[in-house]
Order: sequence, then structure tokens, then C-alpha cells
Amino acid sequence: MAADHRSTPTLILNPPDDLDFRVAAERLVGGGVAAPQALEGSLRERWPAAVVRPRDLAGERGDIWYVYRDGHWVRSG
Repeated sequence: MAADHRSTPTLILNPPDDLDFRVAAERLVGGGVAAPQALEGSLRERWPAAVVRPRDLAGERGDIWYVYRDGHWVRSG
């Protein structure tokens, strides 16, 4: 059986319309940040309330992380 090589996680960002937040999160992950806690810590340097939560559904392939700028879901705009 082949080794399980993790790919870059899919980020679900909130709010989705904050371009600065989106670009920062995507750059960090693209630059090698490989754990939700590490992404959260890096984002908190600019957005102190940022929270990153991995989605953990049985049988799901790939990693999906919910990334909240304000620590919780907020409406766009």
C-alpha cells in the first residue's frame, strides 16, 4: 500500500469577501504551514481573534480547514 501523502488543505474562509485575509491564509498554507494550530498562530499576528478548525468527518479524503477571521462565522460585507 502506498504511503498517505497529505496535500494542501482546502480552506473555507470566513468572511469569504475579505481579500486580505484570504490571501494571507492561502500564502501561509502555500508556504508550508502544515497544521491548523500553526496557521491560527500566524494569522493571529494580524487578526487576533482568528480561529482555524479542521473538519473531521469519517471517510472524508483530504483535509478541510474552517478559517474564521473573527473567531466565528460572520456575514459577508
